[in-house]
Amino acid sequence: MGVKAFSDDFAKAYKAELNKSEKYRQAGKGWKWKVGLVVEAEPDHNFKDAKGVLLDLFEGEARDVTMVSPDQARAADFVITGAYSRWKEVMRKQLDPTRAMMTGKLKVKGDLATLMRYTRAANEMTECTTRIDIDFPDE
Repeated sequence: MGVKAFSDDFAKAYKAELNKSEKYRQAGKGWKWKVGLVVEAEPDHNFKDAKGVLLDLFEGEARDVTMVSPDQARAADFVITGAYSRWKEVMRKQLDPTRAMMTGKLKVKGDLATLMRYTRAANEMTECTTRIDIDFPDE
């Protein structure tokens, strides 16, 4: 039995995976900003309420990963917004996060040039989600 997608247990598991990853520690060096992920509701995918995930990332360490309201997530330095099904595609490695941001499948608020310098970190953050056994609500 896995953790429920975008739940407090998911946030805890994600933080643990990020902090276990030597690759993320290296790729995240120099990063000092909070990142908010906004997961938009998709009732047709059994995901009824929008959720926010706040990542307190600093120099390759996940200081905290917490579930917050979408508005709290939107207050972060960098905000990445997408429909539930898009995030699921990213977490299943069916959609490359950088490509998704460049093509507008995931919307970005914040300096894109700064984000692009941390492509390796973003890719490893995605890898970390694939190591969590996640129960998705539409499966």
